[in-house]
Amino acid sequence: MKVWIDIMNSPHAHFFKGIIRELEKRGFEVLVTTREFDGLTQILDMLGIDYISIGKHGGATLEGKLLASAERVYKLSKLIIEEKPDLAIYKNNPEAPRIAFGLKIPSIGFVDNETAVPQNKLMFPFTNRLLYPKPIDAYELLRCGADPNSLRPVNGIAEIANIYGFKPEDTVLKELGVKKYSYIVMRPEPIKATYFNGDRERSILEDIIPLLPDLPIILFPRTDEQREIFEKFDNIIIPEKAVDTLTLLFYAKLMVGAGGTMNREALALGTPAISTYPGKLLAVTKWLIDLGVLYHSTNPIEVGMKVWEIVRKNSVYRRNIRTVMSSMENPVEAIIEEVENLTYPGQFRSYESFYKSSYKEKGYGQYQKP
Repeated sequence: MKVWIDIMNSPHAHFFKGIIRELEKRGFEVLVTTREFDGLTQILDMLGIDYISIGKHGGATLEGKLLASAERVYKLSKLIIEEKPDLAIYKNNPEAPRIAFGLKIPSIGFVDNETAVPQNKLMFPFTNRLLYPKPIDAYELLRCGADPNSLRPVNGIAEIANIYGFKPEDTVLKELGVKKYSYIVMRPEPIKATYFNGDRERSILEDIIPLLPDLPIILFPRTDEQREIFEKFDNIIIPEKAVDTLTLLFYAKLMVGAGGTMNREALALGTPAISTYPGKLLAVTKWLIDLGVLYHSTNPIEVGMKVWEIVRKNSVYRRNIRTVMSSMENPVEAIIEEVENLTYPGQFRSYESFYKSSYKEKGYGQYQKP
């Protein structure tokens, strides 16, 4: 049986690496496709994942995104017609679901961003099985076209899959000239994302950095413009190539991020994290804040004070984070289970009863199957 996995963004490479390995262990043939974006192919090379790269990111404009996506769907469709996979798997992806649907290929999708409505409307209606973190309100998925019988909640976050089988290697620390537990990791805003509704001209991290302890800061810019901005700070280290970010997060004093994925990866590894995301918070972000493992603020002074506190009480924060995260479900295991269910037609479990009760509890009125 051939499984097709389409990897769209750099965090997805880590998300899928454990899934790819587990599928291959079970005798599945795995076809991986990707695109040129944010050093993604470099990361796949670093992880030793074989892939076929088709297309690229369309940039920050709607016109660019539309044209790039249309071109990629066309070229990727030709490859998939030739390869004839039996199953498609993807995460937060608007292109693979449409191709799979058009070619009658069963599909499994994972979503953890309910605010990316345009993307979700292009993904959910065409996905046979849709997995998502439990904190996301199912209604947000249904209103974007998801079939209630396709849904499976996962009691955990996507980034737990990212660290599946992870073992830290200190090689990257030597390359960057830092020591264990003596530096901070940072990641600025995702200014090219359609869901981002914050300031695209200035990063909040610019005002936070001067307020922090005198520690090296390893920063991962998303664009050349961001690189130019942060290179001006004396204590900033910007890697010149794709590096082992998970090891860097594991040995960091803490993570400060205006995005989301690296914050959650840090928590999955037991490292304290502070979110400075300026837009609408995801359900998973709010959940982690409520659980007491993630701090959020867009006030530079508040963030600076919190960083000093975490640096002083680092071991206390780490113990609490690891206790909470150890109780969560791993998406790798959930997806592998669904793949094995799909291998035998008719084995999908129905979650319709869950949503009937959920509708009533949340006051949406009487549930009706679409």
